Amino acid sequence: MGGTTELTGNTYDDLCGAAAQLDLELEPAEVAALASDHDMGEAELAALAATFGYLVRKKKASTAETLLKRSRLPRKVPKTFDNFDFGRIQGRDPGALANLPALSDIYARRNIAFIGPEGVGKTHLSQAYGYECCLRGMSAYFLKATELREKLKTAASRGGTPRSLQSLVAPSCLIVDSVGRCTFDEACTNLFFDLVDRRCEKDCPNTMIMTGNVAASEWGRFFTGDDALLCALDRLFNHASVYMMRGPSYRGGGLKTYSVEVVPQVTKQRGANP
Repeated sequence: MGGTTELTGNTYDDLCGAAAQLDLELEPAEVAALASDHDMGEAELAALAATFGYLVRKKKASTAETLLKRSRLPRKVPKTFDNFDFGRIQGRDPGALANLPALSDIYARRNIAFIGPEGVGKTHLSQAYGYECCLRGMSAYFLKATELREKLKTAASRGGTPRSLQSLVAPSCLIVDSVGRCTFDEACTNLFFDLVDRRCEKDCPNTMIMTGNVAASEWGRFFTGDDALLCALDRLFNHASVYMMRGPSYRGGGLKTYSVEVVPQVTKQRGANP
């Protein structure tokens, strides 16, 4: 194979980095020894690096598929950043919304809230964020506020142990859609704020995303408890990005309207001449 060839450190680093992503331990010195023992030149090592790169991409795709299946995000027609019409976004801070695909908030452990009227894209953006998280190997979980209430009711009926909340604490990105569609009783409110506290304490990339059509300052009326407990709402927004959205609805973009007229039926009289 023409003997070994002097290689840049990047080639060795790339191989070792790819191996690490495949949960394999490989040091540059091992790669160099392998190249020497098998008379591998730059072309052979490049082919090996390409193979490792393919396996890494395949593993990432498999991981993303598994995470998406578990996320409860729509799969048939997924909401993504690519199919969101950012061209319609104007106002004072359109750039902030356009930067969402960078996922800065989840890495900064900031919560996100999309607040505005129906049809302006709140649910689309929240689901797109979760979808992008899954593509990058981070877990996401989507549920409506009414579904969250039912889960918390079930947990409360079982004693409200920390274990019963684990499925909601574990995801890197927890999406609660349509806050304000239901009211949480005191037991559910207690568990909800326990959930918020436990997520805030996670020392890893994580975020809660919430959507609603009522200003966050009014969310207290959807929870039941004393003032001290409801002050815990502040923790949701203590470190958060809140997007106040307004404008005409996106819905109805595919609507087609047809004008037709129904005329009286003409009946043929008996005995009339043809």
